[in-house]
Amino acid sequence: MNVLQTIKGILISDLLVDIPAERMELDDSLRDTYGLDSLGYVELRVCIEQAFGTTIDDDDFSPEHFTTLGGVKALVERLLKDREMVG
Repeated sequence: MNVLQTIKGILISDLLVDIPAERMELDDSLRDTYGLDSLGYVELRVCIEQAFGTTIDDDDFSPEHFTTLGGVKALVERLLKDREMVG
């Protein structure tokens, strides 16, 4: 599963971001570039949890991880790696 492509798909399909996936960059702001508001961030969290079968705890649901596309990607990759180490 390609983490970045899956997240881009969620942004386009579920959150209705009107930017083609091929134009999305890792340093794009979720708020300024993609127009996410507070509800959008919650929806993104839930969609990511469902798509990747993981849980994003409240400590990880922070501006550190949810400011840019790259931040979300890094968080998901870490969560998946942590799950593999435990499982």
